[in-house]
Amino acid sequence: MNDKLFYRKDLFYYFIPGLEIFFNLTATIYGKVKILYNISLTKFDMTANNAVKKSRNFIKFYIMTHMQALPIDLHIEISSLRNFINDQIISGNPNFFDGKDFYEILKRVVIDSEAKPFLTFPKDESEQNYYNKYLHQSKEEFYNLIPDFFEFDGEFYDLDRIQCIYKDFSREDDFEKLFNAKLLELQSINYPIDKFLFFQQFDNFYGQKDSIDSFLYQLTEKDGNCQLLQEICQILRDWIGTQGLELLKQSSIEIQVKDEDDSFIETVDSHEIWVKEIESLKEKRVKSKWSLDQIKNYFSFLYKEKSENGEPYLKKEQVDKIFENGFCIPEKAIDPLFKLNFSPKYPIKNVKYAIYYFYDKANTKSHDKLAYLLFFGSFIEEFNKYLISKDAYKSFSNNSNKTPARNKIAWDLYRPIL
Repeated sequence: MNDKLFYRKDLFYYFIPGLEIFFNLTATIYGKVKILYNISLTKFDMTANNAVKKSRNFIKFYIMTHMQALPIDLHIEISSLRNFINDQIISGNPNFFDGKDFYEILKRVVIDSEAKPFLTFPKDESEQNYYNKYLHQSKEEFYNLIPDFFEFDGEFYDLDRIQCIYKDFSREDDFEKLFNAKLLELQSINYPIDKFLFFQQFDNFYGQKDSIDSFLYQLTEKDGNCQLLQEICQILRDWIGTQGLELLKQSSIEIQVKDEDDSFIETVDSHEIWVKEIESLKEKRVKSKWSLDQIKNYFSFLYKEKSENGEPYLKKEQVDKIFENGFCIPEKAIDPLFKLNFSPKYPIKNVKYAIYYFYDKANTKSHDKLAYLLFFGSFIEEFNKYLISKDAYKSFSNNSNKTPARNKIAWDLYRPIL
């Protein structure tokens, strides 16, 4: 059953006045919210804590609105936004987003949400022609309108199915542009913007008025947004309110002055601290619950598993070199660094996952992650880049602990039995 139509019809399109609604509301809301957020948990791997917060806020939202009718889906939903942008391009509206730029945004948010592809590498020859058809289409030059699918690392993702995007799982700039597009979509059908903002307060900001106010204030302070949204900007300011605007403006000035005074010093100090932290770990043995033999056997997948062109990720002699002094961080990185042999079909995510899993299961204290990454970054080029700065290092943990979608490795053959 179409998820979107399900909750549109069942939750929004019928309004029952009187006391009767109170007795039916508890059971109805509980069942529907559970369904909605089971879907959200599956699609976006939300933490249980955030899911509980959102569910509670939605219950409050439905009670406050008495289940009043909503004519369209008020989520940030990408298939409807894609259709809207394409309609604007066809009509020749010059004030909207460039189709190619918006296409790139949609691709990023789908990948960031870890949605599953609708088409993967063919398992046998019978699927090859179907796969080749999409592969050929994906290589065609972009022409104005946003396609209904895209290719990423040799797999294909749908832009024509219902996919709600949430702030917590999107890049800041991408979410802002999608939010702007939704505002314009609603304006085009004369839908009250304040009702949309009220819905979004609970859908993406955990019911916190000050949180969505801060987001809207920053949005309206950008000249490009005001030029795009025009009169909608005033509606957003009215939503925030005069008092809220004054508080946000004062807060913004104080932060800006402080940032200008401290930014250079903080940048220099932060980098120096990072370098010292790296240096302090060199020539030290990394503590691990696993024995050296268990570690070596685990990472033997690097030369035993086949990757691109039938070759392994690394050669056996390279893996031997990595562990020739045990699990000990060298004084300096080798020169040249080893390069992994990988491709879209045999992704680097497999190696990234292996290292993160090793750290997660073998470390003896939670703050050892840098030591683990520094060890591998001292030998492998693709992991050395995470040591350039603290920000680069932080990016390593993003989704590294999840088994890659294109995993073809039987990990139990390599993991130690503890």
